[in-house]
Amino acid sequence: MRLFFSNLDRPKAAAKLLARHAHHVKLSAAQEAVAGAIGYRDWHDMISSTLASLMPAARINLEQAKCIILSVADRLAADHGDVQYALSKSRLLSDLTLDDALRLRTMIWRDRLFGPPGRGKAGTIVRVKAPGSNRTAYLKSMGRPTHLFYDTGYGICADFEVVTPRVPLEDFAPSRLWLPYGYWTLKDGSTVTFARDYKPLWHVTDDGVTRLDPWLWIRGIEKETHFPTLAGTIAWSHGPARTLALDHLARNRLFELPRLLDAMPHLFAPDIDSISGAVARMQERAEQLAA
Repeated sequence: MRLFFSNLDRPKAAAKLLARHAHHVKLSAAQEAVAGAIGYRDWHDMISSTLASLMPAARINLEQAKCIILSVADRLAADHGDVQYALSKSRLLSDLTLDDALRLRTMIWRDRLFGPPGRGKAGTIVRVKAPGSNRTAYLKSMGRPTHLFYDTGYGICADFEVVTPRVPLEDFAPSRLWLPYGYWTLKDGSTVTFARDYKPLWHVTDDGVTRLDPWLWIRGIEKETHFPTLAGTIAWSHGPARTLALDHLARNRLFELPRLLDAMPHLFAPDIDSISGAVARMQERAEQLAA
């Protein structure tokens, strides 16, 4: 598959963002990886083809976008989350909505993290049938008790309450890892959006938006605002509070995904049982790569 562009703005932006956000990736390597992933022999071949083309920027579907992300990640030995962020931010993958970006991430997880679903297999979406409840969750481990990861976080249940549907259920990106719970207003007037576990997601200033490492300690907080409080309810993942959180993302044009979603693989490690534990593992890995 070869993508055609009317100019070089998007491929150039994608390569620059990859060099900035992926560990140990040089700009030249990022350029070659982008060119190869979208169907060219090398960066020079892409430049020559683009300058000779009068075609508008290509539009691609999510399956094609997934293949491009995986190709770039493999070529650069980079994290899928960093690659998706760079390619999405540069609009190389066309204009993705937040829902598109979340769906794309789940497709990558299924392809590279979990594999095909199956009875008793970690990462399979199961249905939990308990009195007054019929929820879906990712299976972490089957046993007594059985460990799960719901949209809102970890949970346990009896093994006989877990049903593995014959037709696989749709994957989802847990709200616990991307949906804002509120925001901090800092002394300089900027804001930091944070998740349910008070892990920072985005720093919003007049100059733009910065994706934050979830292990950062935010200083200079003047005020803390919660969307559940604004909605007049204790719920945060659904109803009015969720609407307010999504409005906050849209108002600040936050259509990419936060780094906290990269905690997903660590959440299924046998020795991890909390969001904080997964974030700590992310930090350890980041420090090792930077050393």
